[in-house]
Amino acid sequence: MDSRRQKKLGQLIQEEMGTLLQREGANYYGNKFVTVTQASITPDLQDCKVHISVFGDITVGEQVVDSLNKNSGDIRRRFGHNMRNSLRIIPQIQFFLDDTLDNVFRLEEIFKKTQEDKNKDPE
Repeated sequence: MDSRRQKKLGQLIQEEMGTLLQREGANYYGNKFVTVTQASITPDLQDCKVHISVFGDITVGEQVVDSLNKNSGDIRRRFGHNMRNSLRIIPQIQFFLDDTLDNVFRLEEIFKKTQEDKNKDPE
């Protein structure tokens, strides 16, 4: 269970990381549509997990996450420059792919298909 401080910092990091990736994200992953969906920070405020969603195929998302993780040192430096007045310690940043939206679309397709099958074969 995250403390109130962790949640507050997570929201702050999510907003600032989203802004940073909007401005400078093309340097790392090209012109892909990337959204920061969640940021969580450990209780000691040393490590941060940033979950991103990428519009497109799952392989594109994995490539974007790999690129961001390879450049995490530079991203941390730029992020730290923006957050130097808000955070005493700039956490180590690790990026993860958030595939929740992909799962929702896949489930909707399954439900749609079962509904169509049910309408074709009324018993």
